[in-house]
Amino acid sequence: MTYAALACRGLIGLVFAVAAVTKVRSPGAYRDFASWLAALPVPVTGNRALPVAFIAAEVAIVTLVAVPVTATAGLLLAAGCLAVMTAGAAVIVKRGARVSCQCFGPSSSPLGARHILRDGILLAIALAGTLGTSRGSASPSGIALSLVVALIGATFVVFSDDLVALFESYPAARADEPPQ
Repeated sequence: MTYAALACRGLIGLVFAVAAVTKVRSPGAYRDFASWLAALPVPVTGNRALPVAFIAAEVAIVTLVAVPVTATAGLLLAAGCLAVMTAGAAVIVKRGARVSCQCFGPSSSPLGARHILRDGILLAIALAGTLGTSRGSASPSGIALSLVVALIGATFVVFSDDLVALFESYPAARADEPPQ
């Protein structure tokens, strides 16, 4: 096992765990997600089984990446889901639809290029994780460091809209103004 692969597994597992929990934390959260998904301007979203399938895939990914023997299958499932999500977001953005991103719970942030980039990076991380899922001995400190890296990365992914909003709220300094 390489530590990088473990960090990839941890990051993907945490991101999909948060995604699943935000959708099923209450009946209202599930209804909001299902309504949002049905309203997306892409062909398959009217299917009533789609929200359940989405959540089931997220839970399966979390479970599979947590177990070394099934980690590759979990990462490949995550890569497939992320490819679909990236393509769906690209179609929505290209059509000019103003649809919020509901990946990690309610958000007012409209889908945009940064969401496509985020999903593409997650896709690359999932694929990279499959390259190093071989078995072997690992030191406890290496494992701990890999999981800390995964936690930090997942935090940035999950709160990326909040981080962007934070930096957008500060006006840019003008070159002709002296620093204060």
